[in-house]
Amino acid sequence: MLTHTLCLAVPEPIAPAVEALEEAGAQALRELPGLQRVLVNRVVRQIPTDYISNDLPYAGVVAAADQITATVALQFEDAAAARAALGGTQGMAFQARMRAAGRVLFMLDSEANVPVALSGSAVQGGFRRWLLLTRNAATADGFREAWFGRHASLVRELPELEGYVQNLVTARYDAAGAPAGREVLPVDGVAEVCYADEEAMNRSYASDARLALKDDGAALNKRVSTLLVQGRVLQ
Repeated sequence: MLTHTLCLAVPEPIAPAVEALEEAGAQALRELPGLQRVLVNRVVRQIPTDYISNDLPYAGVVAAADQITATVALQFEDAAAARAALGGTQGMAFQARMRAAGRVLFMLDSEANVPVALSGSAVQGGFRRWLLLTRNAATADGFREAWFGRHASLVRELPELEGYVQNLVTARYDAAGAPAGREVLPVDGVAEVCYADEEAMNRSYASDARLALKDDGAALNKRVSTLLVQGRVLQ
């Protein structure tokens, strides 16, 4: 499965803009062949803390990440289906609807790994800690091995989890939709840590299980941008 994610800055008030994104996503499900699921996230707020280097000023993965106020993730059966659908007439119309609702900052293609299956409110979207990651490892394979293995095993120990999804980035695109190199858009992964609500997340992150996870995150990632989001799944 391939996920194509659009990161957007939508205007205030956010609610009508997110509603327009959801309407566009629902229409895309009817019109784009191979599209299986759409997840629209509204950003509740950014968390401007750098847990990687607490003694340094905060710096996210890229400046544009701090402008994200909504994301739209389209899940296709495979990369070929995504290319065919998004490159066709209906795909172009969908992208135009996205741009009418907000400003596209950048886009990512990714392949998902799900160490903790979705449950509870996460099945329909729900509350998530949504993190853009820049790897520390010298190679993408080294990052994948550590993230999918060692780090995922530590996340599983967190209490009150309703799901954990790792999205390994396979392609990057700039605001205009042109392919972008990692040197321009150094995002290697998108993590989604799911909870019933923010209170459940706070209790989970205050647990002893968080200590080893925090240390491992500092070893795994060079930079992290963290957003709290509320999502809705369309199918």
